Amino acid sequence: MRYSALVLAAGSGQRMKLGYNKVFYELENGKTVLDQALSVFKEDDRCKQIVLVCSTNDIVRISSQYVSGKVVVVLGGATRQESVYNGLKAVHEENVLIHDGARPWVSKKNVDALLEKLAEHPACILMVPAKDTVKVVEKGVIKETLQRERLWLAQTPQAFDTRLIISCYKRAMDLGIQATDDAQVVELTCDMPVLCVKGSYDNIKITTKEDLKGRP
Repeated sequence: MRYSALVLAAGSGQRMKLGYNKVFYELENGKTVLDQALSVFKEDDRCKQIVLVCSTNDIVRISSQYVSGKVVVVLGGATRQESVYNGLKAVHEENVLIHDGARPWVSKKNVDALLEKLAEHPACILMVPAKDTVKVVEKGVIKETLQRERLWLAQTPQAFDTRLIISCYKRAMDLGIQATDDAQVVELTCDMPVLCVKGSYDNIKITTKEDLKGRP
């Protein structure tokens, strides 16, 4: 299945306290976080286009380092949602995988599983079961303990029929809907169910320096 990969690298990474975008952090293997995140798509012949979304602060560096072959660069927006929408305008394949540039350890196995499900259904995302007990807390007081067996953690890539996700993003913008991920945009703007595809606990998003401990 041919697809475009839309990779988000427009964040500032303030919680990493690096003084620069965390996607440029160099891992122990000598690659940056963004290098590692892009590698699975660069090496996949099914991926015909990589749309790399970045901020104005990083566009010169990212353009000089990454624009070649199937990689194009697009300016992001003020929010993740705006950045995704800007990137979607540049997608030219019928299917798109939307991925966080701060998730460097997504595997080909993850991508294969997503594409297999995407061939049958136009909206699906990687998820893993929650390991910990999750509680609802208000003002420091536990109000509710959620049923752990029903709780799954969303990851990226999140895979969609391109026309579907663009129409959902347009509707979300028209209605002023703010979502935390691409799947929620679909959930809040149409009746299309989003299917769960079992992901990997290795596919973490780097948010703080602690997330790098024990990683390659």
